[in-house]
Amino acid sequence: MNRKVKIIRDLFFVIGILVLSWMVYSVGFDTIWNNIKQTGWWFFAIIGIWTIVYFFNGMAFHVILRGGNDTEKISFLRKTKLIISGFAINSMTPFGLLGGEPYKIIELKQDLGVDQATSGVLLSTMMHFLAHFIFWMASVPIFIFVVPVISLPVKIILWGVVLGALLLIYWAFSVFRKGLINQALSVASRIPFVKKKVRIYALAHGERIEVMDRLTAELFANRKKDFFLALSFELMARFVSCIEIMFMAIPIGHHISFFQAVIVAAFSSLFANILFFSPMQLGTREGGFGIAFSMLTIPLGVGVYVGLITRIREMFWISIGVILMRIKPAK
Repeated sequence: MNRKVKIIRDLFFVIGILVLSWMVYSVGFDTIWNNIKQTGWWFFAIIGIWTIVYFFNGMAFHVILRGGNDTEKISFLRKTKLIISGFAINSMTPFGLLGGEPYKIIELKQDLGVDQATSGVLLSTMMHFLAHFIFWMASVPIFIFVVPVISLPVKIILWGVVLGALLLIYWAFSVFRKGLINQALSVASRIPFVKKKVRIYALAHGERIEVMDRLTAELFANRKKDFFLALSFELMARFVSCIEIMFMAIPIGHHISFFQAVIVAAFSSLFANILFFSPMQLGTREGGFGIAFSMLTIPLGVGVYVGLITRIREMFWISIGVILMRIKPAK
């Protein structure tokens, strides 16, 4: 194993252990244990749902990477392992993508080279985003179907979600058609204080940037079947993850429909992503649950409980992701 890769992997592992320990301490071990006991056997169902979610995420990543000859070296299990560890790192870092995506690139570049590894990870991330945008937009007609009487403030929010999602979907498809790096550098080259350095970097690495953008655009341009298959897997992951909210409400005597669960998941994730800079989304996800449950006239206490169990579920899968960093990857 490359010594530099081993050092980076060990560093991520140590950071993961420290952050996970802090999360457990901040919530309180007694609080975690008491809520798991209250959830009972349904806790295993909640954990199990995310096994299916990560399977679909792994399938999307597998489809995206299978275009090149070198990608055949990498097994589906290894790709899924990287997905779980990447999400774990993202959950622990502010601004979300500062850890998980570079980690996946570092792990893949030994087999794929830095250009193909970077483009593959960027494509996977953008596909995950696109599925989110479509999921948010799909939640609006579901909300209108589930809630017969909608107040004016809520109507304004819904229109904002639709317009925002449409703009984000348009932007995502422009990335899939043209690539991301040139677009990002073009924007950065207009930012005061950094624009000069960005322009110098773009001139010095123009050929490599063109290669990575071409690799990124190749999926949508030449492999449309794989593109829409990967998108379908990501969308299935989003909708399957909503089932956990139904499972979480049962132990406290509430039965939430699947459509209600979709609305709660959509608005809580939307709220959390608006405040993306919060490390581990502390407080933001819970705030999103509170808003979603109040719009559905479901008691706020259910939202508080669901928010806490969600946090405990995240801790479990973060610990799995951290452990997987120490497991020697299979080819």
